[in-house]
Amino acid sequence: MLNRFLQWGSRCLIRLSKIHSRKGMYPFLDRQFDTIPDRSMVLNVGAGGEIESKLRTQTQGKKVEVKSLDIDPKRNPDILADLHSWTCDQEFDVVVLAEVLEHCHTPQLAMDKVKSALRPKGKLILTTPFIFPIHDAPYDYYRFTQFGLAHLLTGFEDVTISERNSWSECILVLLVRMVMEQSRWARLFSPFLILIAFILWPVAWFISQAIKLNHMTTGYCVSAVKGEQ
Repeated sequence: MLNRFLQWGSRCLIRLSKIHSRKGMYPFLDRQFDTIPDRSMVLNVGAGGEIESKLRTQTQGKKVEVKSLDIDPKRNPDILADLHSWTCDQEFDVVVLAEVLEHCHTPQLAMDKVKSALRPKGKLILTTPFIFPIHDAPYDYYRFTQFGLAHLLTGFEDVTISERNSWSECILVLLVRMVMEQSRWARLFSPFLILIAFILWPVAWFISQAIKLNHMTTGYCVSAVKGEQ
């Protein structure tokens, strides 16, 4: 009974931490998913989870067909494949690559595969962390600056790269992610750190407005369009 309670408590804390760590990401995805045209073919790289659920829910009334691709059979993807070696046999109107690029061991190859899966003028919706703890170890390989992302997206058009949150909010996110650590002391103090983060969030927002820095964020939100050729 105690173990079940602790597991339940841990899940609740992780959900609370995501309110902060994904604060700027979910509104971006909501806006992007709302713009997906009716009857589009959409590929979501990385099956299951909150992002795919959000994608399917927001596009349900548009008769959008969503297919998922993942390397892990436990996630029950529509397409079981490694993105790096996958050969696409159809074209998609939209590809969603949310919180996946950092787990690709050869990111340029992965991006080339995504590009080949898009039809001309098809859209890429991408999010990836920057200043953020290692997660899903040992399959967390890279962090990308806005300049590195622009380089990976060479050949795409209408590339927009925006910061997920401010530098001061970034610091608070690092605190709340302590809940994911295996250390007993980290787990013990993580509820208090999450509470502190909630209390300090308005202060962090005010400071970020007063002191503008544009090279420190937990991650980036990206949209891009494949060219005609």
